[in-house]
Amino acid sequence: MKYLIIIAFFSLSTTICGQQSTEWLKKLENPEYEIDKLKKENFITKYRKYDFSTLLVPKTNFIGYIGKDFQRKKTHFSSITKDSSNPNKYLITGISTVSNTVCDFTGEIIIQQVREYKSMHYGVDNKHKNSGFKSQGILIGTYILKENKTQKHSGIFKGIVTLNWYVDKFGIIQYDRIELFSDRYRNNQYIGIWIDYKTSTEKICNWGEYRIPFSGDLDIGSAEFSPNPKYKNRGWEPLKD
Repeated sequence: MKYLIIIAFFSLSTTICGQQSTEWLKKLENPEYEIDKLKKENFITKYRKYDFSTLLVPKTNFIGYIGKDFQRKKTHFSSITKDSSNPNKYLITGISTVSNTVCDFTGEIIIQQVREYKSMHYGVDNKHKNSGFKSQGILIGTYILKENKTQKHSGIFKGIVTLNWYVDKFGIIQYDRIELFSDRYRNNQYIGIWIDYKTSTEKICNWGEYRIPFSGDLDIGSAEFSPNPKYKNRGWEPLKD
């Protein structure tokens, strides 16, 4: 079995990060549904001309957690720009919030692969079948976000990110919302860890739009994300703020 999308992800270090990344990437290579199967080729050169920065900006508030107890973590991207000297690098600034701790961060996403689906997704009842889409797929990258060392309880976020996209009939790259009304829809998924600057303690830290990777029994929603009441004291009420 070939896992072509596992490129340099093991250089992310840590066992926790590696285990999560490997499992997530294997699911991409061996999806549950036939329509989600990817072509084996890496089309990163073909898509280098596109600017993914506007797609990487979340269209809704990120939802996420840190630690095995699913402490709620909020992530806000203040800016994302494509590096002028490296077309596969995107520079990020933002703010992370966990309980009453707020930290600024700066960092980058490095695109590792751009994969295309074998079959196009046209939405409910093939609503977009005649829309003239040219291609559709997933961006796969690594990220590292460094919080301000002068701020309390700060550290580094690192892991992998996946983003769903499509190219419309005009040749413009778009954020893929085609399956938005599907119960399994998700996008902008971040799978990784947080490492404390002072103690080197590592914690699982995942976030995304609409759903969270590896959220266990935190997410009990069917049609949409819904936090388990048992984690109410971990910051999960109210959800929309």
